[in-house]
Amino acid sequence: MRRIHIKTMVLGMVQTNCYIVREAKSKEAIVIDPGDNAERINEYLKENDLKCKAILLTHGHFDHITAANELKNLTTAPIYAHENEVELLNDSRLNASIQMGTEVKVIPDILLKDKEEFQAAGLLWRVIYTPGHTAGGVCYYIPEEGVIFSGDSLFYESIGRTDFPTGNHSVLLEKISSQLMVLEDRIEVYPGHGRPTTIGHERHNNPYL
Repeated sequence: MRRIHIKTMVLGMVQTNCYIVREAKSKEAIVIDPGDNAERINEYLKENDLKCKAILLTHGHFDHITAANELKNLTTAPIYAHENEVELLNDSRLNASIQMGTEVKVIPDILLKDKEEFQAAGLLWRVIYTPGHTAGGVCYYIPEEGVIFSGDSLFYESIGRTDFPTGNHSVLLEKISSQLMVLEDRIEVYPGHGRPTTIGHERHNNPYL
């Protein structure tokens, strides 16, 4: 029986999935990719009497990070990101925010490495490093629950674009193959845009793989 609750908020101009994840009976929560509208995210947290314990960034593009700093100020939760994403997070040209008419820079509080595990909100999280969409792109995996949050690395029957700064198509394909396709078919995938999927569905139906 599933032990976690996943709330999906679709935020911002490019319809980015922001996930609020918690143990079903817990009042501690994790926010993944707060792409916009920090007040709306915080209002949901308050309405449900939830305490945000961490803000996890799958990568540094503007549509996944725009509300990160404000949400941190509202909740005091630290921001997590992969160590290879620091430059992009802190450069409004690389993260494309300046092209959108704003300037977003995020400095993570906690830098992560591939395969690193950490506890947050009563859950064990594992970092899966999947560069290619960006140099520091990661997926966040909850092994005990069979759930992975894939950011813009893997989508329902698609993969992330690689024509942005620090992107690399061949690297992304190799990392999806070696890091994600080794997981069991049953693993549920919650991507940065669009509908959820499973590793098994993508293994058999994704034209890029």
